[in-house]
Amino acid sequence: MFSYTLKRTFNSIIVVLVIITVTFALMHSIPGGPFTNEKKIPDAIMKNIEARYKLNDPLWKQYSDYLVNLAHFDLGPSFKYPGRTVNDIIGESFPVSLQLGAASIAIAIFIGIPAGVISALRQNKWQDYLTMFFTTIGISVPSFVLATALVYVFAIKLQLLPAAMWGGVEYMILPAIALAGMPMAFIARLTRSSMLEVLGQDYIKTAKAKGLPQHIILYRHALKNALIPVVTYIGPMAAGILTGSFIIETIFAIPGLGRHFVTSIYNRDYTVILGVTVFYSILVVGLNMLVDLIYPLLDPRIKLSTKREE
Repeated sequence: MFSYTLKRTFNSIIVVLVIITVTFALMHSIPGGPFTNEKKIPDAIMKNIEARYKLNDPLWKQYSDYLVNLAHFDLGPSFKYPGRTVNDIIGESFPVSLQLGAASIAIAIFIGIPAGVISALRQNKWQDYLTMFFTTIGISVPSFVLATALVYVFAIKLQLLPAAMWGGVEYMILPAIALAGMPMAFIARLTRSSMLEVLGQDYIKTAKAKGLPQHIILYRHALKNALIPVVTYIGPMAAGILTGSFIIETIFAIPGLGRHFVTSIYNRDYTVILGVTVFYSILVVGLNMLVDLIYPLLDPRIKLSTKREE
């Protein structure tokens, strides 16, 4: 286990370095720069600005300097927000995305998995048809359409919940549901198909032949194995939700990380683009590694080992 974790950590570092390199190259291949705007800046002032942020250095030096600063957990200053660093922006906006994302993940998991299990146990019955109907809608309807519908019904017509901004728990309900709609539907469908496959296995038939109670067969033998594909999906899904959805955050005026990320692309704020990309990449590879470490807990037959150990 230790050698496997060490190897995965090393591979994850390589993946993050490749992502940094590609993102850095793409940013500097686009015409213009962070201080390019409609109003012409005098050349002398532009040179002073570039010297201040070391944008006049060769690209290889800018790249190497960034890696050195990154090793010291310094993501650099923002080009568009004077006096603020990328660390400050992530530190202020990610907790907001984290709260919204945690609520959305909880909704997706605690509704999606039971719905999928019930649908599998009631295959070709009204419970199954009803679940598949709503999950099809959840997958087909874009999140911004669902968000708009929720605002219209619950905020404008019924006036039960606030339409936008960020404050207490009541401000989190509508955006969390809108953000969880598609993942919840996908988890339900994935749980259903995986559960149906597991229920047809020989060891489940043997457990039934032994006269084990239905709930023992379901929770001790079937559900744990059926959740393996679901856990595989939850890893990258959680990373995407936790870093925020720009569309949802824009509709509900939520000051989250996703909003800063897309705004930084418009502003050509190189350090914010790189910083959020690095943060997102680390989150994705970290959650994927966590998913792999959870596999043996769900199915003891799965062994984590390196090729040398095999």
